[in-house]
Amino acid sequence: MRFMKIKRLSCIFLSLLLMLTTLVSCTNNVIQEGSLITEEDSSEASQEESIEQSLPEEVKKPESIDPYEVASAYVLANSEKLGEDLSERMNEEFLDKITAAFGEEKIELLAKNIEESHESVIKSTFGYSEKAFISIVENDLERTVVLENDEDGITEFVFVGDCSFANSSSVMRSYKNRKKGVEGIVSQEVLEIMRSANVAMANNEFTFTNRGEPIPGKRFTFRGDPENVNVYHEMGVDIVGMANNHAFDYGPDSLTDTLSTLDSAGIAHVGAGENINDARAPFYYIVNGFKYAVIAGSSVDFKTTRCATDEVSGVFQFKTPEPMAEEIAKAKEKADYVIVYMHWGKESTTVLTDMQTVHGKAFIDAGADIVVGMHSHCMQGMEYYNGKLLVYSLGNFTFSNFSLTCGMLRMRISPDGNIENTYYPMMQTGNRTYINTGSSGDKQLARLRRLLINAEISDEFIVTEKND
Repeated sequence: MRFMKIKRLSCIFLSLLLMLTTLVSCTNNVIQEGSLITEEDSSEASQEESIEQSLPEEVKKPESIDPYEVASAYVLANSEKLGEDLSERMNEEFLDKITAAFGEEKIELLAKNIEESHESVIKSTFGYSEKAFISIVENDLERTVVLENDEDGITEFVFVGDCSFANSSSVMRSYKNRKKGVEGIVSQEVLEIMRSANVAMANNEFTFTNRGEPIPGKRFTFRGDPENVNVYHEMGVDIVGMANNHAFDYGPDSLTDTLSTLDSAGIAHVGAGENINDARAPFYYIVNGFKYAVIAGSSVDFKTTRCATDEVSGVFQFKTPEPMAEEIAKAKEKADYVIVYMHWGKESTTVLTDMQTVHGKAFIDAGADIVVGMHSHCMQGMEYYNGKLLVYSLGNFTFSNFSLTCGMLRMRISPDGNIENTYYPMMQTGNRTYINTGSSGDKQLARLRRLLINAEISDEFIVTEKND
């Protein structure tokens, strides 16, 4: 009986224990459900958390650096190191023009050269002086020829004096009769010097025309067939001076025809035009990194040679130095070198006029780097003034059958901008022009030395400033 009670109590205890276990289990399930996490869910969440923790943090891509943009910003920020003209121009628009002309790599090199403080940043980067560089970037190339650069970087200008290819001239008769072309009237040696120059210049002292009437009261008037312009091509002439006392020999039509003939032949011209602005305007060359301006004027024959005005065609003429000095100063703002080509003085004499000496110095004071004259029909002297050369007259080149002294000047500009001048003493005789040598040449050179002012000429014809 007692055993039965114990057994019954055991059963009751087991039943209570079972109920308690079930209650606890249900309570756990309720708690887990309340938290929305079951054992199964907890396992999945744990796996996801593990996966997330195993993923690397997102790697930021490096910002792309454009060397051109960096260089451009540096150039703009340091433009004051480029020189006054360029620093005033340098903005994003101008930089875009530079890039269009030279490419992005040049801008990167420009920034590097600015940083390294190169003495001439623009020249070392682009190969041009600042003035030549601005002209190219701004496309300011009116009346300008841009020539290919030479390997040695040396630029040569060659100047000769008065030329006449008039139909009636003895020179043209010899040119045609000798059947040698230009070599019949100019020696091979002279032609080689002219043709090898970057720019060769002559004085066109006649008209290319078949029209018009001679100017009344004028003793000598000259005109030649426009086809005769080919003689310049044979010589290697690139540009001619028109500021002289024969540019208007057959009236306004003859001047118009001459200018048109030269234009058609690709021969540049200075010193005369359809109005005063044309007559005064320089012609420019950009070669081997520098920019050159060439200007021509006349100070002779105001009676029968018409002076250009705003209304009429004619020659750039003046009695005082101010008009030419004004043009020189304006040209100097655009060009590294200004060359002045003058018709002045008296004929058939080596004696200089006050106008030549006074005007010439005024032109150099205004900014001219060299002054080359003619009109005397014979060789005159030279003078150095403030380190610049005045060549008072080269005389004739191919003009008549008279035996006359004359000269040819070669101006050589080195890559660093230094000028070397060579003056070749020549003779024009028997309608032929040549460098004078032998005993006759020695006498001419001695005569030339006596005419020099503050200057010397070597036996090799190199002209230098005299050092006392």
